[in-house]
Amino acid sequence: MSDFYFSAQVDDETTICIAPITERRVELSGEEIEDKSGYFLFETKGGAEPSEVHVLARLTSEEAALRLKSMLALK
Repeated sequence: MSDFYFSAQVDDETTICIAPITERRVELSGEEIEDKSGYFLFETKGGAEPSEVHVLARLTSEEAALRLKSMLALK
């Protein structure tokens, strides 16, 4: 699986992303995610160095990531 990263700015502090999840992002989410494979739809708050991460969904394939990217018009 390639490492795609798609995002869109929602407002000054919020970005929505489709990307692989990093250990740092998991830590910021406060969730326990056992299977970190595939892609995740998540929202970050706090600018370039986020202070919060909210995981919205896990995507299990590149195709799913690309289809959701198109639906959400992420770049």
